[in-house]
Amino acid sequence: MKRIILLIIFTLPFLVTNAQETVSGVSKSGYVNITKDPPKPPYLEITSLRFLDADDNKKIDASEKAVIYFDLHNSGLGPGLNLKVSVQELNHMTYLNFNKLTNIGTLDVGKTKQIQVPVESGMDLQTGRALFKIKIEEANGNDSDPVEIEVETMAFRAPKVQVVDNKVSSKNSNRLERRRPFDVQVLIQNVGEGAATTVGVKLQIPDGIFCLSGNENEMIANLGSGEQYLMEYELYANNEYESSTISLNIRLTEKHGKYAFDKKITLTMNQGVSSEKMVVQGKTESTQAIAVASLSSKVDKNIPYNPNKDPNRIALVIGNEDYSRTLNAEVDVDYARNDAEVFRQYAINVLGVEEKNMHFMLDATAGQMQREIDLVAAILQKLGDKGELIFYYAGHGFPDEATKTPYIIPVDVDATNLSSAIKLSEVYQKFGNTGAARVTVFLDACFSGGGRNQGLLAARGVSIKPKNEVINGNMVVFSATTGEQSALPYNTEGHGMFTYFLLDKIQQTGGQVSYGELSDYLKDKVGIESLRENGKPQDPEVNVSYTVENTWKMWKFR
Repeated sequence: MKRIILLIIFTLPFLVTNAQETVSGVSKSGYVNITKDPPKPPYLEITSLRFLDADDNKKIDASEKAVIYFDLHNSGLGPGLNLKVSVQELNHMTYLNFNKLTNIGTLDVGKTKQIQVPVESGMDLQTGRALFKIKIEEANGNDSDPVEIEVETMAFRAPKVQVVDNKVSSKNSNRLERRRPFDVQVLIQNVGEGAATTVGVKLQIPDGIFCLSGNENEMIANLGSGEQYLMEYELYANNEYESSTISLNIRLTEKHGKYAFDKKITLTMNQGVSSEKMVVQGKTESTQAIAVASLSSKVDKNIPYNPNKDPNRIALVIGNEDYSRTLNAEVDVDYARNDAEVFRQYAINVLGVEEKNMHFMLDATAGQMQREIDLVAAILQKLGDKGELIFYYAGHGFPDEATKTPYIIPVDVDATNLSSAIKLSEVYQKFGNTGAARVTVFLDACFSGGGRNQGLLAARGVSIKPKNEVINGNMVVFSATTGEQSALPYNTEGHGMFTYFLLDKIQQTGGQVSYGELSDYLKDKVGIESLRENGKPQDPEVNVSYTVENTWKMWKFR
């Protein structure tokens, strides 16, 4: 009996327990299912896959940062949980760094998230193609379909950042003077094959020089191969600045610390400056030869140097550009100042003229021109047959409508009243009567009423053929035009057409050229290039006095 009781005691809890489990699913009212529903699945899609690199050349260059972007959208029934971005590079490229697995959290139904995959390359990256496979892993196995993106890789190509040109200009003066602001343009270019990043430009100036533009320190984020960047500084020197020169140091840096090169620019007080700034448009890119950019013509740089000076050789150089005081800005002579300034440098550095024998004038008035012409003639008179003169003039010429007598026009003379203009015949006579051994004249002007900016008679649509003036003494005159033609500009070079090729030949030969060779060169080059550049004829000519008509072609500057 005791056994039966004990068995019942031990068996009863088991029966009760099992009875409870069985009952939990059944009631008098029927069967109840309490099984938990499975999670609703997300549907993850990768869209709008794109690539962006630092220099925007659509490649991964060595030592460059780039980003792969894409949009992740969930169009499923439930949220994407514990999402991870999985990235593989299938071509086994080395020196590419990226996170292979990145947690991005949860994405709810109907939502879109933009994802970034940073990629950074090392200096030793090789040229090839990187193939990235990207997919999204989800906690419950609802992964996205993988996508692939292939990107070119490029081995390291060194940049080379340097100052390739500079130009000084001023709207306040035609010379570099104390207390008058002036502008310095500095053209920086990457002439290397690789892109330069984080390019620093620092201007260092001496005491007494001030940067009004406030941009002594600048940063250029990226400078692609061949690309240019123009820095413009407004400076001025106060009265306490005593030096005759101004040294400007341009300090350049770039990301690697070894592919940027400093430049020292030295300016001279009282040097002639242009009234016009140069404009650089666009950028130059090349995978092979890179064209070095410039603010100035090739004849303005690399001027040959001749150490031999002739103490008896005098030069009178005049550039009249700004006629706005008496006429209007529309008839200014483009580039005349620059023509005269660069010819002055050639006369001193190549043609053997001493600095003290250089008579230089920009935008000269009638009184100034007359005084200087008379002074030079007086000096030549004293030198006699030992003396030589080089006379260069760029500016307007104008003919008297009645007599057709040609005049040189100072900047303060109105073409409707030539009483203060300078007769070309009088200039020839004054210089020819000095007894000088040689008088060489270069006239980048026309005397038909036309000119670089359509001339003084353009409004009337008229041109006049000037009469030929008698040339006396030992004189040779190189003129920019013939008869009724106009002296035209060479806009791409920033010079008068005639002056450009005159300087070009002197540069090529170092001044060792005969007058006959120079004449042939000018007629050939100016005649062709004027038609190409301006669509108009311009044919230089040479006139000589009868005393040298059999010998002038053999003359040389050195």
